Amino acid sequence: MALQYFDSKAPAADVAAATLKNGAAVVTDLVSADIADAVTVELRENLDDFGYRSKRDFSGHSTNRCHTVLTDAPSSVALIGHDSVMDVADAILLPHCESYQIGSITAIEVCPGQKVQNLHRDDCIYPVQIPGVQTLLGCIWALTDFTKENGATHVVPGSHRHISMGENVDFSSRVQAIMPKGSVLFYLGSTWHGAGENRSDDARMGLINNYSLGWLRPEVNQYLNVPIDLVRSYDVRMRCLLGYTTHDKKGNRLGGYFGNDDAFVDKDNYARHYRSDSLELKGDE
Repeated sequence: MALQYFDSKAPAADVAAATLKNGAAVVTDLVSADIADAVTVELRENLDDFGYRSKRDFSGHSTNRCHTVLTDAPSSVALIGHDSVMDVADAILLPHCESYQIGSITAIEVCPGQKVQNLHRDDCIYPVQIPGVQTLLGCIWALTDFTKENGATHVVPGSHRHISMGENVDFSSRVQAIMPKGSVLFYLGSTWHGAGENRSDDARMGLINNYSLGWLRPEVNQYLNVPIDLVRSYDVRMRCLLGYTTHDKKGNRLGGYFGNDDAFVDKDNYARHYRSDSLELKGDE
């Protein structure tokens, strides 16, 4: 089974359909090389100073990681909240939730000499499997060209189908997501994948962000990971993606908030109504 490629003008419905069918799909040149370069430059200091903290067998001893992407690379908002990405995420995740959220954001620099990463699934963080329901959608942005030689991500097309059937996955069908800078690989949380071996003389840089169903706890606690002053500067969509709103389904609410911080997106005036009542009570005391 091949990995399907689309250009930046392809309908999101087609990209989502291919991702659901094959477990992954690539959209080439979704953002300009200038945007990719800007994010890369902003990440440089963190990767140089703190990238070593993530070095271990699974992550790679010749790989640097940054987990504070929004703080260190403000230009990354253009990728994480990209309209086309949201359209694909809507098609894949919204059938199973009222809203979705950012599960994790990680910049990964695979340096020369790094060996191939073990194949894995991202949805293994959740101790439940529901046939027909994808809990996560992942995006791997190519901040540099992804080539066979520099460690382009390995993907096993069709591997997501084996989760509910209990069959062994044929890892020999893996392919590499070769793509130019500014492209993005969409993949399901249940799709087996992993970074490739870097046999080149240059590092390859990727930005990986996952979106999870809104009624699940995200992999990374964004309330602590992203400074609240930075959150307040974001538009409504980014604040919702970071979890600063409720998840409503059939009249029930998760993640309610009854304070007065403007970072919270009050979708239905529920919190605001509560606050006004509280103020009236305090005035009568």
